[in-house]
Amino acid sequence: MQASLQWLTPFLLLLHSAALSAQSRPAGVARRELLQQRLSATTVEQVQIDEITLAPGQAAPVHYHPCEVYGYVVAGQIAFQPAGRPQVLLNAGNSFREAAGQRIPVFKNASADQPATFVAMYLARKNQPLIILTNDHKN
Repeated sequence: MQASLQWLTPFLLLLHSAALSAQSRPAGVARRELLQQRLSATTVEQVQIDEITLAPGQAAPVHYHPCEVYGYVVAGQIAFQPAGRPQVLLNAGNSFREAAGQRIPVFKNASADQPATFVAMYLARKNQPLIILTNDHKN
């Protein structure tokens, strides 16, 4: 009898797994992964999430963040270039990462006539500054 039921345990585990998967995605709810990033061993004591709107053509000064920053473009287009990488155009629905300490020479609204809005999430230590502006004005 025991030999004939050996298939039952894996089957029940598979059935249970499928039921849990279905429960995690209720009808009418869709999930789209925007970004997945491994974090280095670091201490996050404070999370701050900001919505930022850049006026048409507005560029951020050359800067870096002492903490990890993750972002999501809500509207418009943003020209984005971390140091040492090619410039990319981020559109509404795109996500991005600014690594801690990485210089960002280009971050600007790519449109001359439409605002661009993005959400930035800062993973910081307590009382850590969120942005450091550099003296380098090359955009």
